[in-house]
Amino acid sequence: MGELANLTVKDLFYPVFVLLMLVFALIFIPRNQFKRYLIYGLLVGALGDILAVTLYQNVLGVMWFQNQGLFFVLGHHALSPLGWTLTVMLFLYFLPGRKAFLYPYIFLWGAFSLGYGYVVRNAGLFDFKEWFYPIPGYLTFVIWWAFAAWFFLKAERSGERVSGKS
Repeated sequence: MGELANLTVKDLFYPVFVLLMLVFALIFIPRNQFKRYLIYGLLVGALGDILAVTLYQNVLGVMWFQNQGLFFVLGHHALSPLGWTLTVMLFLYFLPGRKAFLYPYIFLWGAFSLGYGYVVRNAGLFDFKEWFYPIPGYLTFVIWWAFAAWFFLKAERSGERVSGKS
């Protein structure tokens, strides 16, 4: 029990965030649709996170994870792709059907993501070059959310199923 008493915000931030997103996903996304959203979450969220971190951290050096402890794997935070998977699932589940609401929704999620970046930075788990936030970072998030919405809507409209299952 002594070890648990020594846990800090840095130790608990990502595990608590992932757990909260999982709880929200389980509460809001109906069980019979969970697999459908999980696939998009993995493709756009997890894979997108790995590609974005590789580009912005490992190639360009404009952002980086720090103080990751046991979650530090190959220069990435091991829980970040899982957090993005669940977040994208929720984003897509609540995606508005009307274009008039879709664009503000995407821009709002860009702002949420930017704010989350600042919170993670304040927790001492993430940092970035000063010029990258807020404008280039915000545009990155808006493009990411716009791609998520476009990819989801295009794939869902095509209705093509590989296995024949929904």
